[in-house]
Amino acid sequence: MSPSAKKVLILGDGAAGTMMGNKLRFHSDPSDIQITVLGNSEKHYFKPDGVSIPFGFKDYRNSVKPTRSLFNFGVNYVRETVASIDVKNSTVIASSGKSYFYDYLIIATGDRFAYEDLPGYEKAASHFYSLEASLALREKLNHFNGGKIVIGQASIPIQCPPAPYEFTFQLEQYLNLRGIRKQTELHYIYPLNRVFTIPNVAPFVEKLMDDKGIIIHKMFNVDSVEPEIRRLNSIEGETLDYDLLVLVPPHRGQKVITESGLADESGYIDVDRNRLNYADYDNVFVIGDATNLPISKAGATAHFETEYLANRLANEVNGNAFFESYGGEVACTTITSGSRAITLFFSYNKPPRVNYESKSDYFLKWTSSDTYFTGMIRGIM
Repeated sequence: MSPSAKKVLILGDGAAGTMMGNKLRFHSDPSDIQITVLGNSEKHYFKPDGVSIPFGFKDYRNSVKPTRSLFNFGVNYVRETVASIDVKNSTVIASSGKSYFYDYLIIATGDRFAYEDLPGYEKAASHFYSLEASLALREKLNHFNGGKIVIGQASIPIQCPPAPYEFTFQLEQYLNLRGIRKQTELHYIYPLNRVFTIPNVAPFVEKLMDDKGIIIHKMFNVDSVEPEIRRLNSIEGETLDYDLLVLVPPHRGQKVITESGLADESGYIDVDRNRLNYADYDNVFVIGDATNLPISKAGATAHFETEYLANRLANEVNGNAFFESYGGEVACTTITSGSRAITLFFSYNKPPRVNYESKSDYFLKWTSSDTYFTGMIRGIM
């Protein structure tokens, strides 16, 4: 390793951090850039499969890989938990007490489930946003024989905004396959005056729900959960009883971000939307779910962010001119039935449009974990 190599420190071993390390390695020589990733995840889970695992549509064993095995040669992966970040002194302190100095810092710490924000949640609700939660929900569904299921999200923002409706459509398919759809009421709640955040897409999704007999409750902002009587209450005064509650938990950024003074209590970091820099620091960047950018928190978002940032850093370190900017690109494919899906392409300046479902999009989604582990996470794509 050249003593003159710039030290790039990446915080987080999830999708954004792993892709960033691998893609930057492809774009740079070890004599120019030394890459270190700090993370503490033994297993790497492909989260998009969580909408299918509860129904047995996906084998969860194909959705998990050992984290260490996913880093390309030349990326130094260190099992550490970050305790504090000092951007003024270009230093990160780990819980082990060790200090890590950097020339460039990339924060990819993601976000967390803030169960404490909604009292009663943990006793009442199921979700599918982690492998453990998806498997637990699978057990509940296996013993479900009819009744009232309420699906939705506790707050905004969340990881992968289309996931609640994607789960709902697969749940409807699952109930039909088991022959208990007629014995089941499906209720979909959403905190806005539409069924999805993006206005251009919401009417299409709503029509699909109507066609499938899914009962919609718009402007339902969850205020409290009463586990003892199985009741969900909204800020607007509406109440819903349930036999099974599938509610995406409240999300926040990581506590270390707030404690390090990089964000408010939400834990999400303000960044330059076109350059991904934090504040006035030209050597501190934020990617993935840790940002407060006005786009989806998803692996597909991180994919485009890392493509831009890896190119930028590789050119910058070598003194090359680089004039590109990050445009907020996102590509997202979601299942809408047993054999069809939709794909949304959008950016800061280009809203998505969707007019039809297709089998080719379904195939794209169904094979996405293979594509992810063999290509995307490796930085090849």
